[in-house]
This record gives sequence, structure tokens and C-alpha cells, in this order.
Amino acid sequence: MRVQRISGLLIIHLVFFYGSVVAGLSLQERETLPAPIVVAPSQEWDGDDGSWSSFPIQVGTPSQLLRVFVSTALHQTSVVLPQGCVTTDPTDCANLRGGEFKLNESSTWVKNTANLSSDIYPFLVGQQLGYTGKARLGFDDLTLDWAGAGGPSLKNQTIAGIATKDSYLGVLGLAPRASNFTSFNNPIPSLMQNLKNQSLIPSTSYGYTAGNQYRLNQVLGSLTLGGYDRSKFVPHGITWSLYAQDVRDLTVQIDAITSTTSTSTSPTSLLPKSIPAFLDSSLPYIWLPAEACALFEKAFNLTWNNATELYTLTDAQHQALSAQNPNITFTLGNLTAGAQVNISLPYAAFDLTAVPPFVTNTTKYFPLKRAANYTQYTLGRTFFQEAYVIADYDRGNFSVSQCSWVAGAGQDIVAIRPVSTTSTGNGTTGGTNPTSPTSHSSSAGAIAGGVVGGLAVLAVAAFLLYRFCIKPRRHAKEAAEAATAAALAGSAEKANPPTQDTPDPAFFKPELDASSPAALSEMEGHKMQLGSVEAAGTPVEIYELPVDLSPQHELPSSDPTGAELPSGREAHEMHQPERFSWEATPVDGVPSQPPRWSWITTPGGAGPSASSEKDAMSPRSPPGPPQ
Repeated sequence: MRVQRISGLLIIHLVFFYGSVVAGLSLQERETLPAPIVVAPSQEWDGDDGSWSSFPIQVGTPSQLLRVFVSTALHQTSVVLPQGCVTTDPTDCANLRGGEFKLNESSTWVKNTANLSSDIYPFLVGQQLGYTGKARLGFDDLTLDWAGAGGPSLKNQTIAGIATKDSYLGVLGLAPRASNFTSFNNPIPSLMQNLKNQSLIPSTSYGYTAGNQYRLNQVLGSLTLGGYDRSKFVPHGITWSLYAQDVRDLTVQIDAITSTTSTSTSPTSLLPKSIPAFLDSSLPYIWLPAEACALFEKAFNLTWNNATELYTLTDAQHQALSAQNPNITFTLGNLTAGAQVNISLPYAAFDLTAVPPFVTNTTKYFPLKRAANYTQYTLGRTFFQEAYVIADYDRGNFSVSQCSWVAGAGQDIVAIRPVSTTSTGNGTTGGTNPTSPTSHSSSAGAIAGGVVGGLAVLAVAAFLLYRFCIKPRRHAKEAAEAATAAALAGSAEKANPPTQDTPDPAFFKPELDASSPAALSEMEGHKMQLGSVEAAGTPVEIYELPVDLSPQHELPSSDPTGAELPSGREAHEMHQPERFSWEATPVDGVPSQPPRWSWITTPGGAGPSASSEKDAMSPRSPPGPPQ
């Protein structure tokens, strides 16, 4: 019995422990994992190569408010220095460039002294595309969002001050690569790495789309750090692995580019063969092979302008393209999964306007660029107007989805949990695959499941508690009480044994009814009273039937005393019946040996790539067309 009780208690303890873990898992994650950070757009449309949705940041002490674009390729934050505006620029150049960061007005600015001779380094935007801008690197405090909005603040972040117009505004780098200024032995964490290390976001991940001005009366950009906005895209089940070359980590395979117009539904091919392409929102252009550019030129009557190095459009060309309203579809392939995703862009996505100082006069252009080789194949910010990208660096994968354009759709922010809290490598409880059955997390379904599971465990624990503790104790108590009663009864029987002459007064011998004595006929009316007996303690008269005194003839008898029945009192005593067995044993007695109680209880059982450098204040010098 003791072994059974110990086993039952052990099982109950284990079940309660397991139940507490299961029931409290969802709540614990909600308490320990930070929520994603939604970086609000600035509500402004900025840029000299088009109108793009920007995002606000604060840099330095006291904080200086700036607007920047998002870069999916860079790992540093860059800001425009006062040297970025010169006398030939518009008078409101500082505001047009998103604001200027004045180093000497920040008490927390620290010069980068890794290189004792200079703090000027290559500006990493468009390095592989031929851009050669410079940046002054240092460290300062960085806060996301406007002042008073409650955005996260980080100390000692790498800040690149630029004057070059390779990027008209500064950029917020999302790539989680560390900066190395001397060697790979002393890496400096990026913005994303610091947010994750300081538990400000649940994972090293983000969701981003650039927004546009031609949908739903303008759609601002959307940036979520540590998660994504499920309302912004059409989900599918395809992901890509991050490319091994980290400076081109978001690389997809373009299987086809086709175009349809309002006048012809037969698709026109715009890509001779499949190519790899890098997703980079730092710059607006789409870099494709020269052969593909030739097909675009033919389909849309485009002309390359050598002076501006753009496909500029005349008013007539623009009106013709607007009338055709071509829809250009990029078919992205996943060689591993053998699946494809279509991202369609209307002509409005390519209808961009360049303004001074980028060009001398305001000019419409088509954002297509000729790539020198495969390392320059790039899908830039134009592509991000219709594509939503989710990058999950903890799991090493990303997804590209068609944007969803539902009027009035509210935010639906989903956290991408760290790998340690998920059950699969694809991030199915918060990764880049939103169509997974166990998708994402911190959802109400997961919490409800935890609650239901906890209640189920508690119910099982309650049953085991009753089965192994309450019920055995109850049986043991009943057995003990029964044994005690039996022992007491046995002792009483030994002390007062029952006798044959003293029957239990609660019972009577079975006799004839004596309440109404009937007269018996006797000889000549004489009556013979034979005696009396008591019934219930009261003497009563006993009468006999008349007796015939004439000689009686009987069969011979071997009894020497006579062959006739006895009479008188002698006869009465002779016919006295034997006592019944139940009269000799007290009714309320129990057997002298107590009963045995028995039952069976069974317990259940790279550093940055090298690039050409030139003077920090040099103007943009993109490459010319290949010869």
C-alpha cells in the first residue's frame, strides 16, 4: 500500500510539472519575448530619382531628426552631412535630402579611429554597380521613429556620414552583418544584431515593402523589425535560402519576365534566359542583361540617353505607355523547391520622375539599367513597390510575395520567434512561410491551445489524484473501521457468551395464539388444568381437547414402558421443540474472524568587399553602357 501511494504521488507530481510547462509555455513566451518593432513611415515622399516613402530616425545627443530610405543590402546607417548640400543645389537642399546631421553638435559622436590616418571609408551603396561614394564613419546614439513616439534607442551605433549623392537621402541598413574596420577579430554589431542582442526584437528578421503613390490614393512604406505585417501581402508557401555570398544574400532566380497590355493579352517575353538577381532597395533601378534591355526597348519604344544614363521618356512616349498600360510580371523561381512566384508590376510602377539636382530639368524616365555582368543583376526599389519581402536571418531564409491591395485593411503584425522556440527550421511558428499550418506566433490560437492543454493536464492530474490518493485512503479507512468493529464484536461475544436458557428477549418462541383461550370438552364437563406457561412474561391458561377415556387399541410397541402416548405435564415437556439456530447466536454479532479487505492497485506509468575609392565629395559617376 505504501509503495502504491508513493508511486501515485510521484506520477501526480510529474503530471503537474508537465502541465505547468505546457499550460504556461504560451504565457511565458509572451512575457519573455519582445514584440516586433513597427517603424512608422515619415508620411513624406522624398527623393530626386522618384517619390519614395521615407522613415524617420534620430541621431546624436541632443537628437537630430532625419529621414532615410530603407536598404535591404547595407548593414550600416548612413546620414547626410552638411557638406552634402552645395551652392548649386536647391535652396532647401537640406530638407530635400531628409535633413542634415551635424557631427559637432552631438556630444555623443565618437570618431572611428580604427584607421589612424583617416575616418573616410567607401560608401557601400551600389559598390558592385559602379558607385564610388565615400563616407565618414563614427559612432553615435540612434533612435528609430520620431521624437516622443517611443521608438527603441541604441547607444554607440555605427553611423556613416555622406556628402555623395549616390543616395540622395541616408539609408537605414537592415542586413545583420557586423562591421570590421581593422580585422575580423573585432566585429562591431549592426543595428539588427544590437536590437536582437538587447532583446528589443524577438529575432533577427524583418518585413518590408516600399509603398507607392499610384495605389489606393498613396500607400506608405511598411517596415517591421522582428516580424512582418500579414495584411500587406498575398501569402504562399515558397521560401529561398540566403545566398552563401552574404553581400548578395537576398538572391532569387528570375525564370521569366513577361508583359501584357490592355490591347493584347498574349504575353511578350522580356528575358531571353533565366538569371540570378539580388534584391536591393537602396536604389530605384532594375539592372538586367543587355539582351533583356533590348527586348524592353523594343516592347515599350524605349531610348537610352547616354548623357543621363537613363531611359528617358518624352511626353509622347509617356502617353503611349500610359495608354498601353503594360503589366510586367517577374516570375521568380526556387531551384530547390521547384516552385515559382509571380510578382506583377503595372506601368505606373515604372513611371518615375527625376528632378534636379539629379537631372538638369524634370524628366520622366523608365528605371531600367544595363548590367555589365551577372554580379550586377539587381531588383531595386521599383520592384519593392509591388513586392513584400520577409527576411529571417535566424533561419537563413526569406520570401518574396505579391503585395495585397485591400482598402482599409488594418495592420496584422506577426512576430518571428527565435529558432529556439520553434519546432521547424522554416520558421513555421513565425518564420518566412506564412502559410504553414503552425504559423506564427504569438497568435490567439497558440494561446488558446496552451490553455486547453493546461486544462486537460489538470483534469488528468485530478483523476490520478483521486485514483492513487483519495480512493486508496478512503478504502483503507473503511477497512480499518470494519476491522475495529469486528474486533469489538468478537471481544463482546467472548465476555458474554449466549446460553440456551436465556434467549434473546427481542425474539419469541413460536407458539399457538393464547390471547383467546378456547373451551375444551372434557368428561362430564369437568375441566383439567394442566399448568401454565408464560408468553411475553404473562401467565396464561393452557387447555386441551376432550379426551376419550375408553380403551385404545394401538400397535404393539417394543417400549417396555408402554405403547401409548404420554399425557399431562410429562407430555408437554416431551413435545418441547428444540431451539432454533438463530436463537442461539445474537443477531447483532459478527464472526469471530474479521473479513479480509483486498484490492489491486497498479500505478500508471564579410567584412565589406573591397571597392574603388575616390574623393569624398566627388559627384556621382555611374558606369556608362557596356561597349
